Amino acid sequence: MFIRRATDPGTSGNRPESAIMTSQPVVQSFYRYNIDPRLLDAQSRVFDHLGVPLHQDRDDDNSHAGWLTELMRRDGDDDEVVVIADIDAFPLSHAAYAGMVARAESGAIAGLAQTTNHLDPSKIFAAPMFLALKRGVYRSFGSPDLNAYETGDVAQILTDIAHERGVDVALTYPRFALQPIWPLADRGVYGVGTFYGEHEFFHLYFARLAHTVDLFCEVADGVIAGRHDWGRYLDILAKAPRPDKKANPIVHNIRKLRQKMRAR
Repeated sequence: MFIRRATDPGTSGNRPESAIMTSQPVVQSFYRYNIDPRLLDAQSRVFDHLGVPLHQDRDDDNSHAGWLTELMRRDGDDDEVVVIADIDAFPLSHAAYAGMVARAESGAIAGLAQTTNHLDPSKIFAAPMFLALKRGVYRSFGSPDLNAYETGDVAQILTDIAHERGVDVALTYPRFALQPIWPLADRGVYGVGTFYGEHEFFHLYFARLAHTVDLFCEVADGVIAGRHDWGRYLDILAKAPRPDKKANPIVHNIRKLRQKMRAR
């Protein structure tokens, strides 16, 4: 496994001193060979700027869900908080990251809100595009496999079990999307270039398209500069076809899984 690490907190001069914290959990981010290097660099630069430690883990022999399951099943103290981010996501401030960690430290499953619209559009869950929880909470759930299943997406089982056992699920909802694609039940919409909370987190979606990578890099530059060029973001999206939501590989994989289960 190749590990790419952002600059160690405290060594970079391109962020405010107040953002420097060296004792916070390292954010783990999975990727494979087919991810544009510009995406890796842009994510790393944002984390470095904010003083948030990051590991970008390349694993070409694993699936995202398989990697998540292995990560959560590693040895570690029950009180250890594990923080996960998609390779096309980042916090917009150090405070946003610290707030999610604090919610996880209190025992909650903390994450960005998402729905699996082709299965049950009413079920909102804490998705692993940015997710934090204690190892002990995961173990108390029986250390479940985090693969997609017949009624839920990758890692959605954590929210399902939490609801069954009365464990708090602390969700951060989308504020707006630069290009809305999907409804989030009755709570809004999300899609390409989604900003969550009060400008707390950003998630790209459709990260293997050239123009969306362009957008990701521009938003990263905006975070670092402290000023977003909204017109530039919209121009990038206006010059490319709207992504087909049916082409989402996660949707395709879940449909194949359901077909296999019905054939048994």
